[in-house]
Amino acid sequence: MNPIYKIITSILFCVLTINTMAQDLTGHVTSKADDKPIAYATVTLKENRLYAFTDEKGNYTIKNVPKGKYTVVFSCMGYASQTVVVVVNAGGATQNVRLAEDNLQLDEVQVVAHRKKDEITTSYTIDRKTLDNQQIMTLSDIAQLLPGGKSVNPSLMNDSKLTLRSGTLERGNASFGTAVEVDGIRLSNNAAMGETAGVSTRSVSASNIESVEVVPGIASVEYGDLTNGVVKVKTRRGSSPFIVEGSINQHTRQIALHKGVDLGGNAGLLNFSIEHARSFLDAASPYTAYQRNVLSLRYMNVFMKKSLPLTLEVGLNGSIGGYNSKADPDRSLDDYNKVKDNNVGGNIHLGWLLNKRWITNVDLTAAFTYADRLSESYTNESSNATQPYIHTLTEGYNIAEDYDKNPSANIILGPTGYWYLSGFNDSKPLNYSLKMKANWSKAFGKFRNRLFVGGEWTSSMNRGRGTYYADMRYAPSWREYRYDALPSLNNIAIYAEDKLSMDVNERQNAELTAGIREDITSVPGSEYGSVGSFSPRMNARYVFRFGQNSWLNSMTLHAGWGRSVKLPSFQVLYPSPSYRDMLAFASTSDADNRSYYAYYTYPSMARYNANLKWQRADQWDLGVEWRTKIVDVSLSFFRSKVSNPYMATDVYTPFTYKYTSPAMLQRSGIAVADRRFSIDPQTGIVTVSDASGVKSPVTLGYEERNTYVTNTRYVNADALQRYGLEWIVDFKQIKTLRTQVRLDGKYYHYKAQDETLFADVPVGLNTRQSDGRLYQYVGYYRGGAATTTNYTANASASNGSVSGQVDLNATITTHIPKIRLIVALRLESSLYAFSRATSSRGYVVSSGNEYFGVPYDGKTENQTVIVYPEYYSTWDAPDVLIPFAEKLRWAETNDRGLFNDLAQLVVRTNYPYTLNPNRLSAYWSANLSVTKEIGRHVSVSFYANNFFNTLSQVHSTQTGLETSLFGSGYVPSFYYGLSLRLKI
Repeated sequence: MNPIYKIITSILFCVLTINTMAQDLTGHVTSKADDKPIAYATVTLKENRLYAFTDEKGNYTIKNVPKGKYTVVFSCMGYASQTVVVVVNAGGATQNVRLAEDNLQLDEVQVVAHRKKDEITTSYTIDRKTLDNQQIMTLSDIAQLLPGGKSVNPSLMNDSKLTLRSGTLERGNASFGTAVEVDGIRLSNNAAMGETAGVSTRSVSASNIESVEVVPGIASVEYGDLTNGVVKVKTRRGSSPFIVEGSINQHTRQIALHKGVDLGGNAGLLNFSIEHARSFLDAASPYTAYQRNVLSLRYMNVFMKKSLPLTLEVGLNGSIGGYNSKADPDRSLDDYNKVKDNNVGGNIHLGWLLNKRWITNVDLTAAFTYADRLSESYTNESSNATQPYIHTLTEGYNIAEDYDKNPSANIILGPTGYWYLSGFNDSKPLNYSLKMKANWSKAFGKFRNRLFVGGEWTSSMNRGRGTYYADMRYAPSWREYRYDALPSLNNIAIYAEDKLSMDVNERQNAELTAGIREDITSVPGSEYGSVGSFSPRMNARYVFRFGQNSWLNSMTLHAGWGRSVKLPSFQVLYPSPSYRDMLAFASTSDADNRSYYAYYTYPSMARYNANLKWQRADQWDLGVEWRTKIVDVSLSFFRSKVSNPYMATDVYTPFTYKYTSPAMLQRSGIAVADRRFSIDPQTGIVTVSDASGVKSPVTLGYEERNTYVTNTRYVNADALQRYGLEWIVDFKQIKTLRTQVRLDGKYYHYKAQDETLFADVPVGLNTRQSDGRLYQYVGYYRGGAATTTNYTANASASNGSVSGQVDLNATITTHIPKIRLIVALRLESSLYAFSRATSSRGYVVSSGNEYFGVPYDGKTENQTVIVYPEYYSTWDAPDVLIPFAEKLRWAETNDRGLFNDLAQLVVRTNYPYTLNPNRLSAYWSANLSVTKEIGRHVSVSFYANNFFNTLSQVHSTQTGLETSLFGSGYVPSFYYGLSLRLKI
C-alpha cells in the first residue's frame, strides 16, 4: 500500500474515532405534575453547546462528552426551564429531571424585561408570561418593557418602529439600523422605496411569540447589516394543547388559536398558529381600521437522535391584512385609502451535531420574505377649466393635447367637471438569504474554547410596479418609475468568532470573545459596483462568586467594543427621479374653456456619489452586576458613534429655456376658435395655425429664461454621538407580603452637529430678482437640519441638536402562587427632559429684518438668529464659490440690487425662542396589570394604562408655557383591556 495513503488513512481514523473514548450523558425528562415523559425537550450543555432532544419516552443521550463539570439546561415549551450542574466522569453521567409547568404557581414570575445573566454583553429577555400580562399587540410594543421604557396603548393603527438606545427626531436612521429576526428570518426593509426607516412589525403575530431577546450591546459578528442592536424573536414550538386566546381593548379585537402536535413515532412535531386582529381609529365609528390575519406553520424533527442528531426545522408564515377606510359611512364623498400589508416568509434550517474532535456542529439556514404593499387612493376631483397633466420622461418641449386625439401624448389636457381618481403605488419587496455556520468547541484544562466560522448571502429586490393610475385620462402630472426594473442589492459576508473562557479558580471565571466580519456588497447595473466593509467586535467578562452565604453573592464585570455597518436602502441607492417642468407657453381659453399649455421638461436623475460610504457605528458597552442577599443591581453604560449617516442633498445645474407670453397671440390675427398650437420639441418655438385655412401659420416670439434644474445626490453627513446608562435594581421578594419592588431606568444623551457643505435656494427657484429675472443665485450652507432621508438638506438656522433625558420606573409586583395571581403596579416617570437646537454659524440680530449682527455664542436666548451661506454661486459661473458674508457687506453699500437679491439667501429663526433650551418639568403616570389563572386551563388578564388619568401640567422653559398631559403624547391616555386564554 502507498505510504502516503497509509498516513492519510491513519489520520482520518484517529480524527473520526478519538472522541469515541469520551463519555455519554444520559437521562430522561418527565413532567413534575403527572410524571409523564416529555418528548422534544431540549438538553443543552452551556459550556460547549452540545445538545440533545428527548424521544417519545423522554429519554436523551449526549454522546462523546469530555470529562468535567457542566451546566445543563433542560427546556421545553409550556414548562419552566431547569438548570442543573452535572459532573461527567470516566463512566459517563446520568441526569434525570422533572420539569414544572410554566404557570403562576412558580415562585419567580417576571412582568418586565430582565437581564440575561449568562450573556457576555448587555442583553434582555422577555418571556410569554410577560407578554400576556402586558397584552402586547405588536412587536414594537416590547420597548416599553426595557429599562426606562414608557408604556404605549396597544393598537395596530400606529406602525411604530423598533429602536434601541435612541430617541425620536434624530439623525442616523436609528430604527433602520435595528435588526429584527423572527425564528432566524431577518425582516429587512432595504428594498422598500421612499423611506429609510426600520422594518414594520405590525404583521408579526404577537400572540405566537414564545420569547424575545433584545441585544442592545455588542452583538456577535454573526449578525450584520445593523448599527443599533438586534431583536431576536422565537415563536411557539413544541407539543402543547389547544390554546385559544382572545383580547379586547377600546380600539382592538384579537383572537388566536395555537397548537403543537406530536405526530407520533419519529414523524416529528408540527406547530400551527392562527390569529385575527383588528384595530380601528375611533370607537364611535369603527370603520377606518387596520387588520391582520396570520397563519404560521412550523415543523421540526430530529433524525439519528442517539448518534449524530440531525435537526430539521421548516417554517412558513403568512399574513393578509392592511389599512382600509372605504367602509366608513361618514365619508359622504367616498374618498378613501387602502393599503395592503400582505406578507409571506419561510425558512428551512438544518443543524447537525457531529461532535468530532475537529468540528462540533454545522448549521445551514435558507430563508425568504416577500411583501405585497399595494397602496390604493380613491378621491373625487373637479375642475372648471382644463389643467395640464405632464407625463413625459424625456427632456424637451411638449404641448398639451386632447386625450381622445392622442392618449399617449406627453402632456394631456385634464377634464373639466367632476371625476373619480384611482391611484396606486405597488411595492413588493423580496429578500433571500442563505447562511452556513460551523462550530468547534474544545476544552484545554482550565480553558474552554468555542470557535465558529460562517458565511452569509443576502439579496434584496423590489418586484413592484411603482406608482400608476387606473385611467390615464385622469392621471395627474406623474412619471412612471418601475421598481421591478431596479437592480438587486446583494451582499456576501464571511465571519469568524472565537470565545475563550477560563476558570481562574472555583470562585472566578473569565471570558473573552473576539470576532471579525467582512461584508462585500454588490449593486449590479449601478455605478456603485462592489463595496467592502470590515466589522471587528470583541467582548470580555469577569465573574466573581462569593457564595450564597455571603452578603454579596456575586459580581460580574463586562466590557465590549464593536463596529457594525448598515447597508443602504433602495431610497439611497435608487432615489426616484424628479422632473423640472417650466411653463413655456399658455394659450388663452377657447369656447370650451380649454387652455393649451406647453412645458419645457428637464429630467432630474439622482447623481452618483463616488465618495458615498456605508453608514457605520462604533459602539462601546460597559456593565457591572451585583447579586446580594437583599437586592440585585445591573448597570450598563453605552456609547455609540454613528459615522457616515446618509443625507440627501440637491445639486443645481444651470439651464436655459424659451418662454412665449400669451400676449404674443394678439399679433397672430387668427380667431380664437380656429387657433391650433404646436411647439418644436427641440427649439421651443411655438407656432399658431389657422384651422379654417384662411391665415398662414404664425411663429410666435419668445424670451429666454435662465434657471436651474436640481438633481438628488446622497452624501455622508458628519458623525453623531449617543451615550447613556441603563439600570435595573431588583429587590428581593418580601416573603410575608409576596411582594417585590423593581426600579429600572435610563439616562440618555444625544448630540449631533453637522458641517457638511450643501447647496440650497431657500426662496425657491421661481422667485424673481430685483431685475425681474428668475432667481440666479445658489447658496452653499454648512450643516443641514433634516433628520430623515425623505427630505433633502435645506438651509436652516439650526445645523445640530442636543438632547438628554432621565426616565425612572418603579414596578411593585405581588405574586401569590397558591391562588395563581399576580398584580403589578408600574409607576413611570420622566425626571429630566432636555433638548435644544444648536447653530454653529449664526448671528444674533435685534429685529426680524436685519442682516448683520454679532456672532451667536450658543447661549443667547429669546433672540432672532440669522445664518449666512458660507458661499454662493451665480448662474453664469456655477463652479465658482464666492464667500458670502464679505460680498453681502460690500453690496450693502455698493450695489443695493445685488444686496436685496443675496439677502434672500439669509435664513433666520422663525421665533425668538427657537434656539432656546427646552427643559420639561417632571411628570409621571401609573399602570395596573392583573393576571389570574383559574385552574390549569383558564387565564384572565386585565390592564389599565394611566388609570389615574393624570391631568397635571408640564412646563416648557423654551416657550415659558404649560401644557396639559392630557392628549400631549408624553403619557398614554387612559386605556384598558382584557384578555382570556384557554388551554383545551
